[in-house]
Amino acid sequence: MLVQISHFVQKLYDMVSTKGTLFNGPHVRLPLNGIYFFFEKGQKIMINGKEYNRIVRVGINEKQGNFRKRIRGHYKGNIEGSVFRENIGWALLERDGMKPREIYKTKRRYKQANSGGPLEEEISKYFSETLTFKAFAINHEKLAIYEEVLIGALSIYYQYKIRRKELNLDNWLGLHSYSRKDKIKRSGLWNSNHVVLVKCFTPLLFETKVNLSNFSTGFLNKVFTDLDQNIISAP
Repeated sequence: MLVQISHFVQKLYDMVSTKGTLFNGPHVRLPLNGIYFFFEKGQKIMINGKEYNRIVRVGINEKQGNFRKRIRGHYKGNIEGSVFRENIGWALLERDGMKPREIYKTKRRYKQANSGGPLEEEISKYFSETLTFKAFAINHEKLAIYEEVLIGALSIYYQYKIRRKELNLDNWLGLHSYSRKDKIKRSGLWNSNHVVLVKCFTPLLFETKVNLSNFSTGFLNKVFTDLDQNIISAP
């Protein structure tokens, strides 16, 4: 299974690095329904001797026709409406020595205290200066399973690279994050849902539930082909 996932991720990076437009905010050419891959300034990954900008978050629009609003919510919204913004904001506070866990105790209190406040400006600035993305127009009924597969595959692959000391996250803001089972820190992704935590690679054992059929060669090829044919390019 690890071989199939590694091959899939390598193909994915080759495709994403050469195709599609890199966006840095809302855009009229974005699809109504789709998948996004976010990249973060300074985050790189080496695969087969080639350096790529590292995918740091995968996401979709859960509500039909809501993709553009979803992107706008990340860049210009608030922490109540965007889990991505919520996690970035918490990590910024932790990085700057503000100790949000001691102050707020829970994510709920953190959001109540900071929604619409000065922290929102810092988050928006971080997005505009640091985060870019590529988008794929995918039918809405496919989005949930594709998101699950992509986050699962990338999280497994990144943990493998980290264990082999081939991926260094020391300068990544996500190391200051707070998530259940430290999924963000351990996976190298600004995702928690669908992250697959690996207990051991030899043999391959998981801490979290995983649907093995998601990572069959046939299904991974199907996901890749759909993404490859539907990446968004703006003139």
